[in-house]
Amino acid sequence: MQLIIKLLISAAVLTWLVTQLDLEATWQRLQQVNAGWVALACLCMFFGQFLCAIRWTWLARGLGMTVHLARKVQLYFLGIFLSLFLPSIVGGDAARAYLLAKPRNGQGWNAAASVILERVNGVCALTLLASACMLAIDLPDVWLVIWLAAVAMLWLAILTYGCWAPRLPRAFSSWKALPISTPPFHAAWWRSMPISLVFQVLVVQAHVLLALSVGLELSWPTLGFIVGLVGLASAVPISFNGFGIRETGYVGLAVYFDGSSDAAAAMAALWVVVLVIVAIPGSIVLWRLGGTKALKKTGPKSVS
Repeated sequence: MQLIIKLLISAAVLTWLVTQLDLEATWQRLQQVNAGWVALACLCMFFGQFLCAIRWTWLARGLGMTVHLARKVQLYFLGIFLSLFLPSIVGGDAARAYLLAKPRNGQGWNAAASVILERVNGVCALTLLASACMLAIDLPDVWLVIWLAAVAMLWLAILTYGCWAPRLPRAFSSWKALPISTPPFHAAWWRSMPISLVFQVLVVQAHVLLALSVGLELSWPTLGFIVGLVGLASAVPISFNGFGIRETGYVGLAVYFDGSSDAAAAMAALWVVVLVIVAIPGSIVLWRLGGTKALKKTGPKSVS
């Protein structure tokens, strides 16, 4: 039922967006795409996802898990494929956590935490990059104040984790038992932060290349702000994989910064193409695991 609601929301938002666009102009943009720029955008994302697998490996080791990078790269691309194509079977992140914990009895929570904290590390880096981009462009003061206040609260919560985490309710006892406040995990967390920053830069650069390929004339900081804000908005679990929210955000914010709506729509369409291409290695990993039947046997509940 939850999946159906998300699909309906995405369909509704995309339908509304289509009614606001000049589809003929958007199609013309797509027909004139420079394939070289799109190929470079794909390379940026392939390299970026590899870096994310390294980040995940370090954080898992910081939580006391013995892991191998090659295996983590495979599981990371599997998660990308599942999140994009098969969310009804098992979530990509849940599958990553389960398959990491499967050969390690008693480490289900550690595996799940490694996935969650890998995401949090990425979000923290995204806030830093988006903040830098916001300061480099002309935005209303109220936007800056609200954004910077929210970012400050997030980072304050991260930096003071050791103070408030022990006071969490008993229901969080399994989480509180994790070695998040230990020196090994602290070292892994801060070691991973530059990786996360590089990944976010690569995501923005991929969008810059796609914008160049369709003639969307926006500066690097402007696209960095748009990508960061839209990335956070599309991560809210109210739509199917962010579809609709992401495309509407790209078009709306591009128009706000005097960009072309049809060029922004073309860029959004190309971004989906890039995501699909980057997810292809995950399909190979899924096939080697035995296909969707193997995942249906596990299910997301098996993670804990």
